[in-house]
Amino acid sequence: MIVLRRLVRFALAAGLLALVAPLVTMPVPAAVAQEADLQAEGEKAVTAWIDAVVSGDVDRIRAILAPEFQIVRADGTAYDKDAYLASNLPRFPNAPKMSMLVVTGHGDILVARYVLSTGGVRGDQGEGPQAPRLTVFRKDGDTWLVVSHANFAAIQR
Repeated sequence: MIVLRRLVRFALAAGLLALVAPLVTMPVPAAVAQEADLQAEGEKAVTAWIDAVVSGDVDRIRAILAPEFQIVRADGTAYDKDAYLASNLPRFPNAPKMSMLVVTGHGDILVARYVLSTGGVRGDQGEGPQAPRLTVFRKDGDTWLVVSHANFAAIQR
């Protein structure tokens, strides 16, 4: 009888341990590290995109755009890759500053939302000093290509 009780206690303890062990050994630091890596990777991708556009160099911008690229602005203007490159590309009076970056991703896709302080890039039309952006990237080799970009800057007409 004593042996049977001990066996039951042991089985219960083993069962409880089997349930609790995965919770105790969960790789929380690994998940935190992955999130930090994703955020850093997203920041690099967004910075490369901003730097290319600020440069005004059409070839440099072309190199970072995916073939399926689309852009849409708050005023409803929208372009595919070829039309965007042929358009009146924005000119930046000062280097823009990025803030409030939030990055999500899965596999070879990154989605970044952020606020860009541009100081106005559309001349007489004006643009607010800060405006949210949403950019989607696709990994191609070692490069993050811009698949789509939404610019929510209020354009005054």
